[in-house]
Amino acid sequence: MKQSHALTFRSYAKRGGLLCIVVSFIVSMGWPLREASAQSAAPPYKSVGYFIEWAIYDQDYQVEDIDGSQLTHLNYAFADICWNGRHGNASNAPDNPNKQTWPCKDSGVPTQTGNVPNGAIVLGDPWADVNHDDGIPLEWEDCSKGLCGNFYKLRQLKAQYPHLQTLLSIGGWTWSNRFSDVAADPAARQNFAQSAVHVIRTYGFDGIDIDWEYPVEGGLTGNSERPEDKQNFTLLLQAVRTKLNQAGAEDGRSYLLTIATRANESYLETTEIVQVASLVDWMNVMTYDFHGDWENSTNHNAPLDQDPLAPTTTPGFYTDYAITAYKQAGVPSSKLVLGIPFYGRGWKNCAAGPNQDGQYQSCTPDWNGDVAARGTWDNYETGSTGMFDYGDLTANMVNKNGFTRYWNDAAKVPYLYQPSTGTFISYEDLQSISYKTSYIKNQGLGGAMYWDISMDCRTSPKYQCSGDTLLGRVAQDLNITAPPVDKLPPTTPANVVVSDTASTSAKLTWTPSQDNVGVVGYDVYLGNALYNTASTHSITLTGLTADTNYTASVVARDAAGNISTPSAPVTFNTLPASADTTPPTTPANLSSTSHTDTTISLSWNASTDNVGVTSYPIYVNGALSASPSGSSTTFTLTGLTKETAYSIQIAAADAAGNQSPLSTAIQVTTDAAPSGPLAWALNTAYSVGQEVSYNGDVYTCRIAHTSLTGWEPPAVPALWVKK
Repeated sequence: MKQSHALTFRSYAKRGGLLCIVVSFIVSMGWPLREASAQSAAPPYKSVGYFIEWAIYDQDYQVEDIDGSQLTHLNYAFADICWNGRHGNASNAPDNPNKQTWPCKDSGVPTQTGNVPNGAIVLGDPWADVNHDDGIPLEWEDCSKGLCGNFYKLRQLKAQYPHLQTLLSIGGWTWSNRFSDVAADPAARQNFAQSAVHVIRTYGFDGIDIDWEYPVEGGLTGNSERPEDKQNFTLLLQAVRTKLNQAGAEDGRSYLLTIATRANESYLETTEIVQVASLVDWMNVMTYDFHGDWENSTNHNAPLDQDPLAPTTTPGFYTDYAITAYKQAGVPSSKLVLGIPFYGRGWKNCAAGPNQDGQYQSCTPDWNGDVAARGTWDNYETGSTGMFDYGDLTANMVNKNGFTRYWNDAAKVPYLYQPSTGTFISYEDLQSISYKTSYIKNQGLGGAMYWDISMDCRTSPKYQCSGDTLLGRVAQDLNITAPPVDKLPPTTPANVVVSDTASTSAKLTWTPSQDNVGVVGYDVYLGNALYNTASTHSITLTGLTADTNYTASVVARDAAGNISTPSAPVTFNTLPASADTTPPTTPANLSSTSHTDTTISLSWNASTDNVGVTSYPIYVNGALSASPSGSSTTFTLTGLTKETAYSIQIAAADAAGNQSPLSTAIQVTTDAAPSGPLAWALNTAYSVGQEVSYNGDVYTCRIAHTSLTGWEPPAVPALWVKK
C-alpha cells in the first residue's frame, strides 16, 4: 500500500491525487548566514525524520539504511484508524489517491487479532510493518505472528543508536478521513488513546505522532469534518496525553505525543492552538508545499522569506510568515519544529520569462490539463506528481542535461530551469538548508523535521547520488551528534509482589524502574533461570508445577542493553492441584467468520476466570476437536469433509483443569470442493498453506495476509511460493 503525505495549503489549492514521495536537492557552494543571536549556550535541537513504509518497495530504502547518528527522532508513516471494521479511504473523490479499504481485524498483526473497535489505531501496511522477513535473521522465524518486518528492524536500529526515539505517525493526507468522527465520539476517543498505548508497548515505539489533515477544513474531498473539530481535536489530544502519562508512570518512562501541523493562519483559527501546544511535546510544522503544480505558474515550494517580486495572489506563503503567526498565537518557540522538504516541485511547459530562468512564469497545461513535470518515481500509470528526490536532482539535473541552477536571494531558495522543455523545479540544497538552520537558531525553534529521509542523496534504483546529504548538513549546523554510549543502568525494580496464586500460575507486579533514557523491558527469573520478559511492570507466570515453592526476581533493561541489579527475591508456593475449583465463564458469541470445503474459521468473545483462562476446548459434533490457547479468540478447523454439516460448541478451561459449560451450538456446512485452486483476488484474506491460481500457475501462501495491489503472487515471493 502506498500513501501520500500532506500538501500544506490544500484549502487554497486542492490539487489532489498526488503521490507525495518527497525530495530535495543539493549544491555544494558557499553562502552567507544570518547573524546568530547571542546565546550563552546553544540549546539541544531535535532532528526529526519521517520514514515512509512504502519506501521499501520501488525506492528500495530500508530501515537498515537509516543513519541514526544524525537523527534524534524517527517518525514511521503511516498507521490508520479503524471505523466500522475497516480502514482506508473509500472516497471516490478525484483527489483521493488511494481508494482502497481493508479489514481491521488481522490474524498476522498482534494488536489486531481480536475485536478492533471504532477509533483504534491499525497498521497501514502489515506486510511491510510486521510480517516481511526480508533482511531478518534466519533464526528469527515467527514472521507470521507480527514479530518481523520494519518494526523488528526499528528495534535493531534503536539498539545500534540508543539515543534515537521512534514514533508511530497516524493519518497523513490520505488517511485523515476518520479523525473528525473519532474526535467527536467520547468512546472512540478513548479507544484511540488506549490503542496508542497498546501499539507503543507492543512494537517498542517511544510515542505517537498525529497527522490530522486537517481539523474543520482543508483536507481531502469527502473527509469527515465538522466545525466542532476545533474543540474535539483538543479533547482527542487530552485523552491520548492522559493515557500516555498513565502508561509512562507504570513503565517508568515518558511517552511522546507530537503532531504535524499546517503552515498557515487558517490552522490557528480551526484549532485551539494554545491548548494543543500545552498537550503535545512539539509540533512538526509542514513549512513546505506553499506552491506546486496545482497552480498554473511557477513559484517556490518552501521559501524562507518573502520575495517582493513574487506574485501577490498568495500573501503569507513563506516560512517566516507561518512561524511568526504561530509564535504570535502563543505557541512557545521551543515547541515549533521547522519542516524541511527533501524534495523539489516541478512544472512543465513554462515560459522562460524576461530573465530566461522560468521563475514566476505561466505554464501551458497538457491535453489532460496538467502542468506537473514527471517526477523521480512517477510513471505512466501513476501520472505526474511533479515531485523530485533531492538525490535525483543532484545526480542528474543540477547544471546537467540542459538544466541551469539559479538562486533567489530574497526567498533564500535555489531553482532549476530547462529551456528545451520549459521545466522549472523549486527545491532545497545545502545552501538553502543552512539559511534555515540559522533561522532555527535565531528564532529559538525546537529543531528541524524532514519529509522524507528516503529522498536524500543516496544510491537508489533511479539515481546514484554521492556527496554531502541534506540531513548531514542539518546535523552539522545544529550540532546533532549521537550522544556518548549510555552506560547507566536502570534503577532496581522494587516492591515485587505475588498475587492471584493458583496451582500452575501466579501474577508478579513491581514498582517501575527509572532510567536516564527509558526502560524497554523487564527480565523475570525463577531461581537462576530466565522465565520470560515483560514490557510493563507485571507478568502472569504460567506452566508452573502445583504445590511447589518458587523464588522470583526481576531486572530492568534499557535500550543500550544496560541491566539493573536484581530485585529482592520473593518466594511463593503454588496451590495444590485441587485448590482452584472455580470454572471460567462460558465463551459468548461463537460464530463462523468463513468456511471452505475443508475448513471453518471461528471467533468468540473471551471468557473470564478467577485466575486465568488457559485454553478454549472446541467440540465438533460432540467430540473434542482442538484446544487453542487462552490468548487467542479465533481458530480455524481444518481437515473437514466437503458439503457436510457440523455442530460446533466451545468451552473455556483454566490451569487447574476447570472447564466452563459448553456454549450454544452453531451449525455450519462446508462448501463443495472447488475444481482447483481459486484465482488470486484483491482484498482477500489468505491463510498459510492456501493455494491460488495466477496466470496459469499455482502458488501456496507462506504468510497469512490480506491481498493488496502489487502483491500478486509472482511479485511477492515472501508471501507466495510457486508449486
